[in-house]
Amino acid sequence: MKLIVAAMEEEVKAIVDHMEQVRVCSHAGVRLYEGMLEGEACTVMKSGVGKGSCAMTLTIALERLGSVDAVINIGTAGGILDTEEVLDLVISTAVVQHDYDTSPIDGEDGIGLWFEADARLQRAASEAARQLSLRVHHGVVASGDRFISGADEAAALLARFPKAICAEMEAGSVAQVCTHYGIPFIVLRSLSDVAVKAGNAMTFEEYKEAASRRSAALCSSFIKGLRAMH
Repeated sequence: MKLIVAAMEEEVKAIVDHMEQVRVCSHAGVRLYEGMLEGEACTVMKSGVGKGSCAMTLTIALERLGSVDAVINIGTAGGILDTEEVLDLVISTAVVQHDYDTSPIDGEDGIGLWFEADARLQRAASEAARQLSLRVHHGVVASGDRFISGADEAAALLARFPKAICAEMEAGSVAQVCTHYGIPFIVLRSLSDVAVKAGNAMTFEEYKEAASRRSAALCSSFIKGLRAMH
């Protein structure tokens, strides 16, 4: 079974609308939508905002489901590079918890907590994005419990983590929980804004609608491609 972890309610609904044989269940307050997507057993859930909430809900879901072989984390991120545009897709090569810092004890090794995304899932995501003609960036997703806004904050983040290409608030938990359980994961994020650029191409309400449609289409293409790779 594939578990799709979405950040927004609109994204959950858009994906569930593509599914068949949907059954809704709740466990410890976490709502799970179980069904078939492109002939593959999938479950969709909403993570909640921030690493703490996401770690809790994802752990509950994995304990409830028990047979997950891949986790796909979709949602929103903020761009931090001047080569990025709103609605571009980010595919994780790795995830770093950028607010993890034990350097007073561990020195430079204590800055950031790192996790590698699954190579096979990266290839499937790249192919799905190519089929949908999406603009794509591959790199490190920086995850932390604070909003990165403005060029100064983006520059500070890049100074510490030069390979970072976006910032968001849940992927660090997805990566850590999946690594603990030995489950392959991938983070696929749509850019809602770019911190180093003035203004946005659309309002957030317009963005949510467009991003949710794209996420649903991407998930369908991604799952279909994974089946073909077997």
